[in-house]
Amino acid sequence: MSVAAIQLRSSAGQAPKTQDARITVRYTDVRQAAGITFRQDSTQTEEKYYLETMGTGVGWIDYDQDGLMDLYFVQSAATDIYIQSAATDIYKPPHPLRSALYHNNGDGTFSDVTEKAGVGGEGHYGQGVAVGDYDNDGYPDLYVTGYGRAILYHNNGDGTFTDVTFKAGVADEGQWSTSAGWFDYDKDGWLDLVVTNYIEWTPKTNLWCGERRPGYRSYCNPGNYKGQKTKLYHNNHDGTFTDVSDVSGVGKPESKGMGVVLA
Repeated sequence: MSVAAIQLRSSAGQAPKTQDARITVRYTDVRQAAGITFRQDSTQTEEKYYLETMGTGVGWIDYDQDGLMDLYFVQSAATDIYIQSAATDIYKPPHPLRSALYHNNGDGTFSDVTEKAGVGGEGHYGQGVAVGDYDNDGYPDLYVTGYGRAILYHNNGDGTFTDVTFKAGVADEGQWSTSAGWFDYDKDGWLDLVVTNYIEWTPKTNLWCGERRPGYRSYCNPGNYKGQKTKLYHNNHDGTFTDVSDVSGVGKPESKGMGVVLA
């Protein structure tokens, strides 16, 4: 990054001069020193499951309100998906797969508090994460998108979270949700939730793309599949949400959504 052509004027009224100031910005990988050991596992197999082409998200969240931003990493590999597809013999992860929450220690290091916080999401094929205080209790909550369903974690304010997905009515079951965002679309003082869904795909309907000979199979593209609708959930102020996708007009097109921009 460089900053050039900065005009300077002296107090004596001299003619403006141009100074060429070049500032180089460099970044250093401090993951190891910070104690971040999370690794995303896309479960790649010879079956070329379309699901394996997707990366995952990460979010900053000051979950304990100590003024320091903590980190939540989403894991994409789930045991149940591969049991359903009878692919457990094809792919066996070398270590337990889960999402991870890292607490900021305030000294440049982080501690893995996933187990204590209860946000590992074992068995969930995660995709993205949205951070927002949906119940206005002062503590940010987590909404984790994923294949098959999403997860809403309520922040209990004591360093732990509770899965309230089905109680809240935002499971998005049977969908492949990729991204989500919290925003107050009706200006009632409560955060609502928009969720983008991707395509109609299952391990059983996974298509063969590429040449039909060993080593030449490839991943298909989204054009081979039907899209899914975006969802909009209205916050009812009581810990539950109502699906208003159709009445709002958000859910009409098959969007094959992968991201959300709110302004």
